[in-house]
Amino acid sequence: MDWSYIVATASALFLVMDPPGNAPLVQGLLQKIEPKRRMGVLTREMLIVLVLLFLFFFLGDEILGGLGLSGGSLNLTGGIMLFLIAVGMVFPSVASHDPQAHNPSEEPFIVPVAMPLIVGPAAISLVMMQAAMAATEDKVAEGITAMLLAWLAAALLLFSSGKILGYLGEKGTVALTRLMGTILVMIAVQMILNGITAYLQDLNVIVK
Repeated sequence: MDWSYIVATASALFLVMDPPGNAPLVQGLLQKIEPKRRMGVLTREMLIVLVLLFLFFFLGDEILGGLGLSGGSLNLTGGIMLFLIAVGMVFPSVASHDPQAHNPSEEPFIVPVAMPLIVGPAAISLVMMQAAMAATEDKVAEGITAMLLAWLAAALLLFSSGKILGYLGEKGTVALTRLMGTILVMIAVQMILNGITAYLQDLNVIVK
């Protein structure tokens, strides 16, 4: 195995999954859940992340092609979803108008933690690109190893993020969550713009 390729690929996937940036967002979403259940919910979400990575690695082209989706649509969908999540984190009073907002049993399931926060358009695109480059069994094995390493690193960081954020205290966590929400708004807008750009490029090709 080419370990330099594996490490480089795993590092790139880790960066696009962005567990350091997502940690305050994930912990904020888990606050509504009973403390004793938070670890179980996060474990379930991370296992779903692993399933999604393998799914897009082996069947990404078939899934998108069968649904008639493009990379631009991935960016638009992810951007809109992230924007709605970010607004609720920056302005909690807006999200509180949701009739289920005060339901203590409500918990994230796939959306938004597993997708699109961790497995977003960038991660999906990278995984599909690596799959396209895996022309031999060795490259497939290297791609799988890289995915597992990136996933493991992300999981370990997110599992320990609660204790790290605990040192910040309640006010510090709220401030950090709102800061990350503001950054997430900008990321979401950029994703939407990327999706629109990709759509216009595809439209221009069709017109020509």
